[in-house]
Amino acid sequence: MIVSVRTSPAEREFFIKGDFTSDDESRFFDVFVQIRSMTERCLAFNLSLCATVDSAAMGMLIVAAQEAAKRNAARVIRNAPAAVVEKMKTAGFDNFYLFQSGS
Repeated sequence: MIVSVRTSPAEREFFIKGDFTSDDESRFFDVFVQIRSMTERCLAFNLSLCATVDSAAMGMLIVAAQEAAKRNAARVIRNAPAAVVEKMKTAGFDNFYLFQSGS
């Protein structure tokens, strides 16, 4: 996985490229640290270039959502491939994130 970030006064958007798996835990820790100190009102994960997400990666995203919720930030999964969206929704991710496409 390769991660980049774009921030605006309203939103912090993380772009995840490649396979997102348990092997990415140390890289995702940097993302988590940023979320812990974010002041933006929205946390977004853009998964448009993310081919797969395993169960460990989904766990990391849930921890990120919980941390953002402590800051009353909206949480968004953006432009995820259909197979990733289906897997996440089956796992109950719509309880943690709003799914957006086409933006």
